[in-house]
Amino acid sequence: MDRKTEFQIKRDRIGKYLEKAGADGVVLGRTDHFAWAACGASSYVNTATDNGAASLLYLDGKAVVITNRIEKQRLIDEEISSLPVDVDAIPWQQDQAGYALKKYIGDKKVLSDNGFGGLPLLDADFSKLMMDLTEAEVRRYRALGGRAGKALQTACKDIRQNMTEREIAGMVSHRCYDVGITPIVVLVAADDRIAKYRHPLPTGKTANKMVMVVLCGRRNGLIASCTRMVSFGTPTQEIMDRYAACVMVDVNFNVNTLPGTRVGDVFELAQRAYKMAGFDLEWDLHHQGGPTGYRTRYYTATQNSDDMVAANSAYAWNPSITGAKSEDTLLVLEDHNELISQAPDWPQIELECEHMSIERPDILVV
Repeated sequence: MDRKTEFQIKRDRIGKYLEKAGADGVVLGRTDHFAWAACGASSYVNTATDNGAASLLYLDGKAVVITNRIEKQRLIDEEISSLPVDVDAIPWQQDQAGYALKKYIGDKKVLSDNGFGGLPLLDADFSKLMMDLTEAEVRRYRALGGRAGKALQTACKDIRQNMTEREIAGMVSHRCYDVGITPIVVLVAADDRIAKYRHPLPTGKTANKMVMVVLCGRRNGLIASCTRMVSFGTPTQEIMDRYAACVMVDVNFNVNTLPGTRVGDVFELAQRAYKMAGFDLEWDLHHQGGPTGYRTRYYTATQNSDDMVAANSAYAWNPSITGAKSEDTLLVLEDHNELISQAPDWPQIELECEHMSIERPDILVV
């Protein structure tokens, strides 16, 4: 599938959405929406912002990228060169929304994803258009998952005692950028910080016994998430037991995330796995993940999530038991599931679930 074909698929989905909403057009200014609609194109300069330096307007059967003159050439050369879109660039000091309202939109009913020019907002159903992965997106996701898993693995194998959490985060980021991935979340916890904090931003603390490293990496708009644990010498029996229990919950999530299954039911099966392992309250101490793609999570799943798992979608489950965590990115396809962010040459735990034998990453002992 080439980019023009994929772009047309996205346009058709947007067209049906607008018809149902009774709207004439839409402006997509969020970086995740732009990346999805423009087949992986990056519209941002600042990775920490939700809104990019360009917006994509669909109206009257045309697609127009509205940006400033600073960004125009890079977008044309490196992001949207093969797409059937017009580019309208204005001076950097001019208001893009006011310009678009006057030149293109007028009194037509046009929706927006970020309040562009005061336009009415899209509803939550728009995200569902993005969650249905095309053939090309599945291919890109596999490539991203493999690169992210390998980048994290390589960095983790280079961890040594007395390194600081920030040094470790820097190694992970370096490995990601080296393979074309933007690390948008890098969490590192050493020793007692693993049990104390579920979201450990890297600090100057040095690692002496154990490290947990979490990565959310973005490429072509898609995001892969994975977590690994490294121990200097054999971990305590308590840690090994907690980690094994956590992996069992992880396996339950990933085995039961099947097309046609209610997301809340998948969550409840994992809750039972927590209880069977003797850690029935741990699920309440941190979110468990959910559907992913152009966002780290489109929403965090709970037992009340009534959405149905669909084929050609992605999930990132991240169960944790105090002191341990297990996480990889899952592709849900028509006839099988793929954990795409695992990498070779890493110790594995083999577990049975639903009469299936599954290997998951173990604690790396260095």
